[in-house]
Amino acid sequence: MIILAMQEAHDASAALMKDGEIIAAVQEERFTGLKGDYGYPERSIEYMLKTFNINPSEIDEVVLASHNWNPVLTKIKRNANFSVDDWVLEQHEFWKPKFFENRQVSYYEIYKGRADFRYDNTYPMDHLLKGYMAPEEMAEMAKIRKSTISKKLGVPIEKIRTVTHEDCHVFYAYFGSHIRGKALTLTSEGIGDYSNGTVWEFTESERKELARTGENHLGHIYQYVTLILGMKPAQHEYKVMGLAPYANEKELQKSYKVFENILKVEGLNIVFDKRPKDLYFHFLEALEGHRFDGIAGAVQRFLEDILCKWVKKCIDETNLRHVVFAGGVAQNIKACKSITELTDLEDFFVCPAAGDTSLPIGACYFAMWEHLKKNNLPFDAIKPLDDIYLGPQFYNEQILETINREGLDSKCKLTTGVGPEEIASLLSEGKIIARCSGRMEFGLRALGNRSILADPRRPDTVRKINQAIKFRDFWMPFTPTILAERQHDYIINPKSLKSPFMTMAFDSTELARKELVATLHPADLTARPQVLEEKRNPEYYSIVKAFEKITGVGGVLNTSFNLHGYPVVLGPEEAIFTFENSELDGLLMNDILIMRG
Repeated sequence: MIILAMQEAHDASAALMKDGEIIAAVQEERFTGLKGDYGYPERSIEYMLKTFNINPSEIDEVVLASHNWNPVLTKIKRNANFSVDDWVLEQHEFWKPKFFENRQVSYYEIYKGRADFRYDNTYPMDHLLKGYMAPEEMAEMAKIRKSTISKKLGVPIEKIRTVTHEDCHVFYAYFGSHIRGKALTLTSEGIGDYSNGTVWEFTESERKELARTGENHLGHIYQYVTLILGMKPAQHEYKVMGLAPYANEKELQKSYKVFENILKVEGLNIVFDKRPKDLYFHFLEALEGHRFDGIAGAVQRFLEDILCKWVKKCIDETNLRHVVFAGGVAQNIKACKSITELTDLEDFFVCPAAGDTSLPIGACYFAMWEHLKKNNLPFDAIKPLDDIYLGPQFYNEQILETINREGLDSKCKLTTGVGPEEIASLLSEGKIIARCSGRMEFGLRALGNRSILADPRRPDTVRKINQAIKFRDFWMPFTPTILAERQHDYIINPKSLKSPFMTMAFDSTELARKELVATLHPADLTARPQVLEEKRNPEYYSIVKAFEKITGVGGVLNTSFNLHGYPVVLGPEEAIFTFENSELDGLLMNDILIMRG
């Protein structure tokens, strides 16, 4: 049974499942270089089918994530192309007339013809750009999607169907996790096909929706606060989360009053308490004169408070103490930390890239589950995500060819046959080494194969990576990769929750504050670890283990291998570009090491 799934809205991606196992998944942005790219993920699909030698005629089903699909946002590739100024323009030129002047403006007219935008030209949808999610346009777009993809793939249109957005999230949350048996499965996000928050009871063979709402606007509130703070919505919410722990409590409490009565938990849903006419302009006015750190701290605490009340209520009402969580809000790792501290919760898991990036994986799980159910087959055929190394890999011949083409061998010292001990030694000496080896990770987090690595004991490393390599905000923390056998030395995890994918945060131990200081949040000393088992990535594990042998420290600093504003690197070409446009000390590609002369 071969299932190909895709989603073509923001963070376009595709996934391939064979006999119940996800064998490939990749984001289109890695190929195009446009972070958060939209549209038909052509190069992702081409990579997967070619790598696994699959002819389109062998595909049993093609599954498209989400019924509701906005043509105008895809045409202009909104989240990918927009600057902060464009987001502000949207509020003033489109939403303000709609909500405050009862006047409809053409969204496309605001943004068409921009020389700095990349537009989508795959789908014949230019005649559908007059409205904004108009029902008749959405219905016609559904037909266009299927017919276009049928032609692009060479697959009969009868093999193509769409799957409900919410189903993609909940099936990913449950079947991608290690949890089986009865589990509470939750979603919280900006918008789906019919909701922005749901509550489910799941087992391997049955699922039951217990609640749904369209008023769970936690994601929208956080998004608009990101914009009010001068950062880019749909990409930089993590910066607000990183800023929040620095907040002065007095300033935090001042701003918290602005948020506290907007939403409430009612039954199993998050709903409005006191609903403003519009979220952006309401908060823009209400937060005038408030300090930036107080605003960030307040919106983060508000999010955590509401989520914890909601999850506790759901646990109390259902008596289900094993919880999985998906949707864009599930990517807030500090909120997930607060959820894990709930007394009645026993197990909790968030799969990597829990927002819309992972919808195709959920779509594969859903389609396979339906197939098994229909044919009365055992559900253990559906495999969880044991690892997330699901993208392309590159071999030494390709790497050396790229090095020669770029002339890097004449400018740098090149060594082949480099082992983990040599890399560990360089890290222990304070060198910052980028690693591009093995299959690329799927999702938002680099987990060793497309990572920048450094000594976690050196606080000065943080400044160097921020200023000379990543070019990112000074307040943002880095993260550790920790050997699984050393995790209890460094993180406080009383419920022994699994954290292989950097999707949760934990308090740190005293030892971590000495040995992993450069990987902890400077303000609250929490960590967002990748807990690394040897079986998940033996090559990367051997580097961290060699570093432990040299230093006694069972972890390294690990951050994604990319320049600020760029996607994580795909392969040798992108890796060399990043190396040459930063001050990295070295670049490791497989066993080929490039060091600055």
